[in-house]
Amino acid sequence: MLEARDLHCERDERTLFRGLSFTVDAGEWVQVTGGNGAGKTTLLRLLTGLA
Repeated sequence: MLEARDLHCERDERTLFRGLSFTVDAGEWVQVTGGNGAGKTTLLRLLTGLA
């Protein structure tokens, strides 16, 4: 299981996401979608410890 609570990220004084919380249970699939600059890669880097 992966659980994230109250994630917040700002880049260059721009809020990418705030108060983001979710749970992904074993065996579940997740798709992260959004426009360019929405914070998709930043979110994945945060979750993997690369940010």
